[in-house]
This record gives sequence, C-alpha cells and structure tokens, in this order.
Amino acid sequence: MRILSLISSCVLLVNAGNRDAVTCGSAIKLVHKNSGHHLHSHPIAWGSGSGQQSITTHGSNNDKNSQWVVKESTTGPICEAGTALKCGAIIRLEHVATSKNLHSHLFKAPLSGNQEVSAFGEGGEGDTGDNWEIKCAQGEEYWRRGDAIQLRHVDTGKYLTSMESAEFNMGNCGGNCPIMGQREVSCTSSADKRTKWMSGQGVYFPSKDASVDDDGDDEL
Repeated sequence: MRILSLISSCVLLVNAGNRDAVTCGSAIKLVHKNSGHHLHSHPIAWGSGSGQQSITTHGSNNDKNSQWVVKESTTGPICEAGTALKCGAIIRLEHVATSKNLHSHLFKAPLSGNQEVSAFGEGGEGDTGDNWEIKCAQGEEYWRRGDAIQLRHVDTGKYLTSMESAEFNMGNCGGNCPIMGQREVSCTSSADKRTKWMSGQGVYFPSKDASVDDDGDDEL
C-alpha cells in the first residue's frame, strides 16, 4: 500500500502546475471548473430516458470511478499513445472501471430536462454518439493540462455541462438514492461557464513530440 501511495503522490507532483499537452492513451480525471467536482460514472442506470449507465459529477478526489482514457473518435485513425491532442480534435472518453464511453443522444436528462448524457457501449466500442470535439480558449493550439476546455458533442452540437441546481437529493431521488449528493451531467446548447472542464489528476503519456510541451516542466 505504501508503494501505491508513493506512486499516487508522484503523479500528483508531476501534474501540479504542468501545462504539457494532454495525450492519447492517458487515463485522466476531468474536473468541472465551476464546481470542482469530477466527471464520474458507475454501474447504475438512469431511471428514465435511455436507461443507460448514468453520468454524474462527484465531489471526492479519490473515487476510482472518475477515471477516463482519452482515445480516438469512432471514425478517425488510431490515436497512438503519446499523441498530443490539438484543439478541434474529435475524441472519445472511455470510463476505466466499466469500459463504456461518454455518450449523448436525444433523450431528456432526469433533472434538468437538458439532453441526456450516459455511458454507452461494450468493451470500449459504441457509436458516433461517443464523439466529442475539444474546444479550447481562443489562440490555443493544444489541449493543455489544467486549461479549461469545452467538450462539444459532435452528433448534436451541444456542450457537456453540470449545474448546482441539478443535484440528486432525497426530494428528487428518494431516501435510498445511490447517487445522493452527486450532480447530473447533461448537454446544453449554451456554451457558458458551466460547460468548462479541466484535466486533473491522471497518468499521462508524455508527448511523442517534445516541442509541444511546456519547456518549464521537469518530468520524473
């Protein structure tokens, strides 16, 4: 256990203040900038809409169900591990614990009434509803660690979001709610502060092209 703790500490140390490019193959946590919560999933189905595996944000920093592998789109070429991701690239995010992809479609989300977001597919394979476009701040060329981005759903043009008003509680989920205190994740047409996400703690492949990385960073 001490070795695992040491590895976790090293990962956090490497990522603190690091602006290297996010790369394909990396297993990362996505942090909702407005709330500080993590993009999260678990083998619990939505009770309405599609009935697929639910997606929420979770306030804990240590939950294993908040890890996602960054990979190529359903239609693009294989994105080799260590390939730096450019702004505008189309990607998929595979949930590490369940091997399902971050997904959206035209069902309604249970609390907000926005477009539902779910985890979909088997063994990392799904459909075009799993594709997301990386939208960076103006002037940026690469998605960099810790920078705020937006994820635009390719099939519908809507943005991944989470809202404080869409939190699961006893009133809307019942006394035995398995996702009590977590917040609904959905898609919206409004690209605002609630649609901003940052890469957080993770195991990152170093970029294959060292010229795109932050010159000030020291790798272990």
